[in-house]
Amino acid sequence: MNAPILSVIIPGYNRLEPLKFTLRSAIQAGAKLSKPIEIILVDDGSEPPLARQLGDFVPADVLRHLRQPNQGSIIARQTGLHAAKGSYILFLDSDDLIHPDKLKLHLDVLETNGADVTYDDMATATLGEDYGTTYTPGNPLAVVNDSATLFLCVQPAPHGPIYRREYLTKALAAPLVPVSRRMDPAGDVWLYYNLLLHPARVEKVSAPLTAAGPHTDSRYSQHWEKLGAAALLIAEEFAARCPERPENLAVRRLVAETAFRSWRRLPRDYHQGYSNRLLAVWRGLPHGSHAALGGRLFQALAMIVGASTAGRMLRRLNHDYASCRTLNDEELANLLQIPPSTP
Repeated sequence: MNAPILSVIIPGYNRLEPLKFTLRSAIQAGAKLSKPIEIILVDDGSEPPLARQLGDFVPADVLRHLRQPNQGSIIARQTGLHAAKGSYILFLDSDDLIHPDKLKLHLDVLETNGADVTYDDMATATLGEDYGTTYTPGNPLAVVNDSATLFLCVQPAPHGPIYRREYLTKALAAPLVPVSRRMDPAGDVWLYYNLLLHPARVEKVSAPLTAAGPHTDSRYSQHWEKLGAAALLIAEEFAARCPERPENLAVRRLVAETAFRSWRRLPRDYHQGYSNRLLAVWRGLPHGSHAALGGRLFQALAMIVGASTAGRMLRRLNHDYASCRTLNDEELANLLQIPPSTP
């Protein structure tokens, strides 16, 4: 087999049926290329092993099986990246789907324009027979060319971007935010924060080529509290470890603004300790203008009473936690490492 042009890295832990749809979508997209791809399936301790469960579902000349003890998806992605041979990298979770045209359209841009990162728009997927999928356009993402803005403000789905492998391996050789199993629910956020100090040439492929699998299996995205707790840990680590250098000022300010906007979107009665920690990330980093933190009403209030007080006033208009909670009190307490509330 000739050297692959692209490596598709898929961490897997059980969940066989969603994985089959993911694999089939990657194979169909790879078939449209003139050069071969490789699919690296990193089995994160499944029992029985995924290689045994899949059998001959994927041709052996396309799929590479790697197996490791259960360590979480962030480490599994790193395992796959270290083994990758392709010039470009696409990360897929085992319930992600890509349009048949995704790889060709992205590689045309990457090869022609010399971009380090490409991304596209979201689609809605409908599962069909024989692990096929049809796609319907969703809402388009903003067009940006600055990598920090892409990773923090646009934050495409984890399987939206395709990366130049040289860019990724250099940026992740010594990640600023260390790996922690508690960060696993927000593995894409971990990756994005570790790329913030490594500017990249970004190009958008304006087409709906990325979709979440409409599976019924449990997933982190069904529990926004888990995503938020993991993202908070990542932001705190970044804020504590990012060197206070002039060349990092814009990124540190962007992280502060992201934390503040996330704090403002919380349910009005969400856990106070979590809210305070998120606001503390903003307080500990350089601040920009009020315009980056909210609209005209917020800006007018902030000029009078300050940003944090204005934010608290307007948060009273937010929905309450009961309207969106996905965890019970004990689960939330364990997640945020706080004692359960007493009667």
